Amino acid sequence: MKNPLRTMEYAIAMFGLFFMSGSLTSTLTPEGSETAPMVQILGASLGLFGGIALLTIKGSIARIFTVYWASILPVLFALATLAWTAAPDLTLRRVGSLGLTTAFAFWLAFRFSPKQLFHLVVMASAVIVLANFANILLNPAKGIHQAYDELAAHHAGSWRGLFGHKNDFGRVISLTASILILGFVFGTGGRYGRWLILPIFAIAGLMVLRSNSSQAVLLAATVPVGIALLLAMRRMSPAGRSLLILMALPVAVTSAVSAQLIFEYTLHLLGRDATLTGRTVIWEGVIVALGGTSVAGGGYGAGWIIIGPRLTALTGADVGHAHNGFLDLLVDVGYIGVGLTLFFMAWLGAKAFGNLMRDAKPELSALALTLVLFSLIGNVAGSFLLEHNSIYWVLLVAAFAKLRDAPDGELLTHRFATHPYPYPSRYPSMIYRSNVHEN
Repeated sequence: MKNPLRTMEYAIAMFGLFFMSGSLTSTLTPEGSETAPMVQILGASLGLFGGIALLTIKGSIARIFTVYWASILPVLFALATLAWTAAPDLTLRRVGSLGLTTAFAFWLAFRFSPKQLFHLVVMASAVIVLANFANILLNPAKGIHQAYDELAAHHAGSWRGLFGHKNDFGRVISLTASILILGFVFGTGGRYGRWLILPIFAIAGLMVLRSNSSQAVLLAATVPVGIALLLAMRRMSPAGRSLLILMALPVAVTSAVSAQLIFEYTLHLLGRDATLTGRTVIWEGVIVALGGTSVAGGGYGAGWIIIGPRLTALTGADVGHAHNGFLDLLVDVGYIGVGLTLFFMAWLGAKAFGNLMRDAKPELSALALTLVLFSLIGNVAGSFLLEHNSIYWVLLVAAFAKLRDAPDGELLTHRFATHPYPYPSRYPSMIYRSNVHEN
């Protein structure tokens, strides 16, 4: 990359992904504080940068609302909850942050081709793994839960890297592990450089195990297997894939009916608590406590103000969230908001699956399927659905935007190098295929 502006864009993108993975949150949060001013400033700065950059790109806003509209429906509904939220100030801050996070995701989509975006995410994943591992080795007092930790003494010995809690750490590392495998499969780093991914993947696997996080272990054990099966289906004929899907339907129905038994058995094999450390009791209580707020929620980021006291009265559990992404989002934006979010993810998954089977944008399609599968499974015991300042939401939105472009379209990166703004096309991301090597 000879162009300084392009180099700066890569640096901002890399830093943004690292920041939104949460790897800086614990470090930048004052000890004992419930707020993190520097985290808020950095998140807002990245979002504002993305938003301002989008305004300089001709046709970008029109394209977002006419082509990428499914990805902004959940954000717009979250904004609409300001009309009935239990805490207008809190909802306004959270929605604003979510909007800025989404703007940064769109900037990534407009400024990087599918292959560039894929390789960027793989490189960011490697950096996240190595940075967290370095903190564990060089600063074990911070990188590993200690017996004297005021709020997490019972997790003593569990690795947490640059995060404040082992579950947050384990979840991010399990995602990076899945992405690194994709990087190896699709040759990130070239013929020989790709082999450097394997030791980093091994480190990620070790950190997932040493996090002692049941959700991280479950994600690491299921998501790569699911993606491997999807990748294997590429070699099958359309008729063979259709037959396989038809044969899988009875298995899927049976699995859905006996999901709880399978879930408990899988965790038992992994040596984990089948109740996910009491979370199932909280889930049942939240469902009962929702009551009349279940349709539209209590306000994005503010629903727990209503549900929390109800849950405590019902179960005696004094917790700050439902430990389930679907329920937490349901508390905030109700069935409407959850439905819009799942609609967006279903569209992304269907688009990615179709592209992968046609071998169109295979790298990004595989990444998108990994993200969808990871979100659906991970939010059963974690909570990161439609989350602001989150790498999960950023990657979902960016992948959707790129997959909504022309099936084989690639960015004309050689034109960006000399004329980065505005784009040479009426619709910036729907650029024509180019034989020019990507930066």
